[in-house]
Amino acid sequence: MRTRICYLFILLIALLTTVSCENELPFSVKDNPPKLVMNALINADSLTNVLYLNFTGRGYATHVENAMVEVRVNGQLSESLRPLPPQTEGDMQCRFHISSKFTPGDVVRIDALTDDGQYHAWAEVTVPQRPHEIADIDTVTIPMTKYYYTQNFLRYKINIKDRSNEDNYYRLIMDKQMTVKDYNEETGEFVSRTIHRYHFISREDIVLTDGQPTNSDDEDNGMFDTVKNIYGVFDDSRFKNTSYTMTVYNQTDIDGFPEYGTNVKMDIIVRLLSITETEYYYLKALNLVDSDAYDETINEPIKYPSNVHGGVGIVGISTETSKIIHIEKPQR
Repeated sequence: MRTRICYLFILLIALLTTVSCENELPFSVKDNPPKLVMNALINADSLTNVLYLNFTGRGYATHVENAMVEVRVNGQLSESLRPLPPQTEGDMQCRFHISSKFTPGDVVRIDALTDDGQYHAWAEVTVPQRPHEIADIDTVTIPMTKYYYTQNFLRYKINIKDRSNEDNYYRLIMDKQMTVKDYNEETGEFVSRTIHRYHFISREDIVLTDGQPTNSDDEDNGMFDTVKNIYGVFDDSRFKNTSYTMTVYNQTDIDGFPEYGTNVKMDIIVRLLSITETEYYYLKALNLVDSDAYDETINEPIKYPSNVHGGVGIVGISTETSKIIHIEKPQR
């Protein structure tokens, strides 16, 4: 009897193995040829936008060597571009400097073509309407606990107004700019240099946390990691057609310049961007990838949105409004 059971068990394993093998899907590189990867997050208020072009690969992206980019605005050719020169020796990244001026409502089409005519990818984007001016920003320095450590943070109460009768997608950027003067020994002159920091804390804000605010206790328990809104994206579903005051924090100490003491010029530029729906979901995906809450070994692969035809990638265009806060003496 034991021998019969053992035989049946071995037969079952053999059958399962056979079925498993028959259902395997063969992979062939020939069936998955490279595609053009076109990526650009364009600010309509800037004339120094850059588009990146690559090829897909089996394990990583590969470089494009000979290609051109055409930019059309409302059906009219605005510029034809060749790749920028390498930034450093051995730099193979294919970049294009887009200098066309875009205004809200423009329909922008960007085509990328390889010189051999084998690859052609394109994207079409309507420039979003400019967000309303930031109505008011109230600031105060308060002690804040983060990972069991309490120190002073600057709290910002930012009052914004939604554009009426449309679905809107936004991005908040807290651009902390620190400028110092360095002595150049080669020229014998003082030169200014500026470093940007973009980190801010939005854990208490309903909109920026998708209705799931947290506090220091949630961070300190270490049991449940939450997705942090690193890229500051949000939609208007919680304040449609009305105003809203969001709450964020950042530090105004002189990180990166400890040797200069308080001899640093610091500005906080609060930037509110109106972005496309595709860019909104793309940056939300990046929030998940860059968060401790995502583990690629146990979570499902993330599907990135793409608006590129004939290839993959994303081309987004944004408009913005901003306010500057001057920090006289950085807080320690």
